[in-house]
Amino acid sequence: MANDQKQKRGNSFNFIIITLIFFAGLAIFQFFMYRNLQPQFQVISRDITFTIYEDLSVDFATKVEILTENERDYETLVEGFNTPDEEKLSLFQQSLDNLKEQIPRDFVVLSYESTVNSNSPRIYVNETVKLEGLVYRNDRGNIEFSLSGQLLSAQNEEVTVSIHYPYGWEVLSVNPTPTYIDQNVIGYSYTGALGYPTIEFQSK
Repeated sequence: MANDQKQKRGNSFNFIIITLIFFAGLAIFQFFMYRNLQPQFQVISRDITFTIYEDLSVDFATKVEILTENERDYETLVEGFNTPDEEKLSLFQQSLDNLKEQIPRDFVVLSYESTVNSNSPRIYVNETVKLEGLVYRNDRGNIEFSLSGQLLSAQNEEVTVSIHYPYGWEVLSVNPTPTYIDQNVIGYSYTGALGYPTIEFQSK
């Protein structure tokens, strides 16, 4: 019984960690849902890179710096981040399956890799996820990058976002207005909460 409870607690922590990295808004919800288990920490910064391919698959790479409040929380998070990538991939897929209730698309996690470096009280996480469903053809026949209602970052975080798309694609619209558009890269740099942008492309 004790081992079962420990496993459930570990799964809860890992689910929070997964949603923290990929869905900041969903992570905040999870904080309340699992508040009795939740270690105290703050995301200081995140550097996010999306790479969109011609087949509409996307590489999502993120570097996150986390500051924990005490040694116990630090050890809890380090243990969670060091679980096998296969388990994290499964949890990512569960997160996306739940997201389908809000956004009716087929989301598929194709691969997942992560590395963790830590020096108490700070933890540095690098993750790369390859997935389908983040980019799709909309009703107008154009290619759309979007994830309506989901946050990329929470309050007080320093964030940079780079979205790379194939050469030859034309940007039809971007919301919100990016910090810059340079050749085939759309970029944002800001502090605070920001939702996933909505970008519409036309391939030539």
